[in-house]
Amino acid sequence: FFFYMSKSSNQEIIKRYSNALYGIAIEEKKHGFIVKDLQKIKDLKEKNKDFNRLFFSPLISSIKFKEILNIISTILKLENITKNFLFLLFFNKRIILFDKIYDYFINVLSRDKNLINIDIILPVEISKKEVDKIQNKLKLKIKNKTKLNFLKDENIISGFIIKLGSKMLDCSIKSKLDKIEDSLR
Repeated sequence: FFFYMSKSSNQEIIKRYSNALYGIAIEEKKHGFIVKDLQKIKDLKEKNKDFNRLFFSPLISSIKFKEILNIISTILKLENITKNFLFLLFFNKRIILFDKIYDYFINVLSRDKNLINIDIILPVEISKKEVDKIQNKLKLKIKNKTKLNFLKDENIISGFIIKLGSKMLDCSIKSKLDKIEDSLR
């Protein structure tokens, strides 16, 4: 059932869960801790394939997941709010949306702080001097405070991808090659 849901339906689910977590985080004045907790889970997910398979597996029972979550929560020293939220996602079969919920949650917090998160994806790492140059140019164009996240993805071959909230500017060679390949089919 879940995998056949429409993209707009998933967006609504992502918004609902993110906004609920945001409300609790602000109410309990723990938003800073929760962001760090979610980042720990995201980092672990990206670095450890075994964790990823186990933690995000739909084949694990709720009881087993709760045991695993308790162990992970103790090791990572997660807040109870975070632990309960992760369990709720798993129990409601929404854990697969974790990354998107995390991203939306960060965007909601950033909007609240009048901060704009911008992801800049490049095929190579750039120098501190180049980072400063990009930040200075953006400061002239964007009045709000910005937080730039420079990410490396060798798959884009050349060019760049910029993500600003739900908007994306893709000027990579890979996307251009993909469009050419699609047109030849």
